[in-house]
Amino acid sequence: MRSYFDAMLRYFDLSGRSTRRQYWLFWLVATLLALAGAFADLEFFYTDIRKGYPGPFTAFLSVVHFLPAIAVTVRRLHDIGRSGWWYFVQCIPLVGQLLMLFWMLAPPNQWDNEFGPNPRTLASAAPARQAQQSTIPRQVRMGSAPPAQARGAQNPDIERFI
Repeated sequence: MRSYFDAMLRYFDLSGRSTRRQYWLFWLVATLLALAGAFADLEFFYTDIRKGYPGPFTAFLSVVHFLPAIAVTVRRLHDIGRSGWWYFVQCIPLVGQLLMLFWMLAPPNQWDNEFGPNPRTLASAAPARQAQQSTIPRQVRMGSAPPAQARGAQNPDIERFI
């Protein structure tokens, strides 16, 4: 789930690199959510996606995942040393989709490239006893915000009356 949430929190971030694992796990979770949305539409609204009109759940999930899907694909292209502009190769019928699939399955550059450092060496350079570093900002991660001050410690005058 970390790979999925990392891609979702880097919604507009087209810089840097994303690993194969992050790319494919994002697509796995997004696909499972789309299937759950289609099932919910079928059950609650009796919509059939085969008719060409998505229900509200499917439409919502499609809109929410549209930009993160582009961003994670561009970062994956950066991981193999290609510019994000290669994303548009998919506009070429059949050949473009096959080429993009080949690139998404391709092994990454094992060294730093013009798009950033290798994300695998960043994780392995951390000490073994520390948890893997996340690209999710500290303030956003659940449970990692600094602890709140005690009620009376904010103002000593208030502490007298409590």
